[in-house]
Amino acid sequence: MTILPPIKWTASPNFSSRGGQKVRLICAHDCEGSYEGSIAWFAQGRSQVSAHLVLREDGLEATQMVAWANKAWHACNFNPFSEGIEAAGFAAKGFGAPELNALAALVAWRLHENCIPCQEATAANDWTGFTEHAKLGALGGGHRDFTESPVIWSDFVSRVIKAYANGAQIGPQVVTAPVPPPPIGYWPNTSPRIDEAAKIAMSLKTAVEAFQKSEGLTIDGDPGPETRAAFLKALAA
Repeated sequence: MTILPPIKWTASPNFSSRGGQKVRLICAHDCEGSYEGSIAWFAQGRSQVSAHLVLREDGLEATQMVAWANKAWHACNFNPFSEGIEAAGFAAKGFGAPELNALAALVAWRLHENCIPCQEATAANDWTGFTEHAKLGALGGGHRDFTESPVIWSDFVSRVIKAYANGAQIGPQVVTAPVPPPPIGYWPNTSPRIDEAAKIAMSLKTAVEAFQKSEGLTIDGDPGPETRAAFLKALAA
C-alpha cells in the first residue's frame, strides 16, 4: 500500500455547493508559489481561489482547505464535479521525485475514494478520471500547470497508475475525520479586534437561528428575505 503524507487542516472560505454533482475528475495543479504562501493565499476570502489539498514541496505533508463534499474554486467550469490537488512550487523549476510521487499517490487515493477509474480524463470520456489543469483549456481557466511537457506528463501518468495499482489509500498517520466548513465570522490569521468581531458575528448568527426556529423557518443563520419579512411582521405585532 502506498502511504500518503500526513494531512493537516486549514480552512478556506472560498468554497460552495456542488449542486448535487458527483465527483468524477481529480485535477492536479501546481501552486506557482510556496507551500506556506499558497495556504495563506487560499485562506483569504479576497483571493477567490482554493483547492481541496495543497502538497508541500518535499511531499511529506499536505494541507486540506476545503471539505471533499464541497466545491473548491480551482478549475472554473470543472469545479462542481472535480477535486483539486495543488503541488507547491513552480513549473519552470520542475518538481522533485518525492513531490511527484506524493502527488500521484494523492491522486490515486482520491480516484479510489470516489470510485473513479484510473484513466486520463478527456472530453471523450466526459472528463472522468484524472488530468492536469493545463488540459482543461479555456473552460478550466486557461492555465498551463503543472506542465506543458508531454514527457513530464507521461511520466506522471505512469506514477499515478503505479500508485493506484499499489492500492494508494489513506495511511494510518493521515487525518481522515470529516472537516466542517468554516463558520460564519471565520477569518484566518486574525488580530484580536477581528477575533472579537468574529465572536459578535457568531452571537448574531445564533440569535438569527433561534428566531428562525421559533417561526418555523429554515434554520441556517442567514437573515435572508424570508427571515427579514418574518422579523418585521413579528416586530409590527
